[in-house]
Amino acid sequence: MDIVQLKYFIAVAENGSFSEAAEVMFSAQSTVSKQIAALEKELNVQLFDRSKRRISLTEHGTFFLNHAQILLGNYNDMLKELESITATDDNSVVIRATAAMLPYNMLNYISLFRNAEPWANVMVEEFDGEDIMQMLRDSECDMAFFRVGKFDDEHYEKLPVLTEKYIAVLPANHPLAKQKSISLSQLNNEKFILFRQNSCLHRNAVNACLDMGFEPNVIATSNHTTNIFEMVGMNMGVSLLLQKGTEHYMNESFSKSVSLVPLDEAFTVEVAFARYKKHHHTKASQALWDFIRNTIESNNQNINEC
Repeated sequence: MDIVQLKYFIAVAENGSFSEAAEVMFSAQSTVSKQIAALEKELNVQLFDRSKRRISLTEHGTFFLNHAQILLGNYNDMLKELESITATDDNSVVIRATAAMLPYNMLNYISLFRNAEPWANVMVEEFDGEDIMQMLRDSECDMAFFRVGKFDDEHYEKLPVLTEKYIAVLPANHPLAKQKSISLSQLNNEKFILFRQNSCLHRNAVNACLDMGFEPNVIATSNHTTNIFEMVGMNMGVSLLLQKGTEHYMNESFSKSVSLVPLDEAFTVEVAFARYKKHHHTKASQALWDFIRNTIESNNQNINEC
């Protein structure tokens, strides 16, 4: 049995036809038939039921398909990792980061590292946060910086930078705008303007409302904090945003139309660096990882001593 036979078998199983599998594999139907016949002979089982016009998997074939897909997936992962090891300069490290990196001093970590290790070539690329974890898995980057939603501890490791609290963003003329703090439950009848759907910020905000016993009436979404400020300032609704990131984008013009009010409840999101455990880590990426971890530990120790 070899990888080529697995590819032919999976192609036939997915297409339900030797002829269609041949087209997908850019091969002849006779070649596909020979490969499957050789595989069945080696395994000493019948993988396909050929008694009908459109072939189907036998019980043995269904069992073998599950393992064949895993084997082929592991093989492809191995090739990707070997390619990344071969192609990657050992002095280079690529970081994919969300657009909201500025409020969290991520660039300060990079700047300090570059000063300490001038031999290292650090590339920072901005991407949508929802895609970053898959990019790590596919070896498209060495490290990621993002707001953490659900985290797969089995395959990834992280360096937590800080924990962000959600705050209420209200029109300046809102009855609750002058309060020192409010409960999220006080906004149960409001219209909400949130970050775009399918983002962790959107999901977490909705879940926070659900935890308080109500489903938010979301009337608008946006990718940009400033756009949300604009809509809130025009009395279109209220919002839930992360405090540090929100305060970073607040300026004098928005302060006249928008108020940021802390919540009594501690709804939070973690901001962290992460990497994929099983990938090859270049000399530069490992050095940066260690530098960030040591810097975070040192900062935490200084805070505790104070």
